[in-house]
Amino acid sequence: MESITALAGYLQQTMSPDINIRKPAENYLRKLEAQSGYALGLLSLLSPSCQVGNDIKLASAIAFKNYIKRNWKVVRYLIINAYMLITEF
Repeated sequence: MESITALAGYLQQTMSPDINIRKPAENYLRKLEAQSGYALGLLSLLSPSCQVGNDIKLASAIAFKNYIKRNWKVVRYLIINAYMLITEF
């Protein structure tokens, strides 16, 4: 897993209006998702003790939300199936 400083740098680049800066950063972060510690790195940037700007905290929160959305599909599937079983009775 990249250092927190490097992670913050890539998150900063995802907010760039320049697509030549933003897209490579977004793609790199997607590759980092598979590495152990990625989600914890994002959460550590959200910590009140972490000295980064609110823009980085916002980008980290959005990246964490997207990470959860992409990687916890099994849970969503189980909830939908459980709901369908309950409503059949």
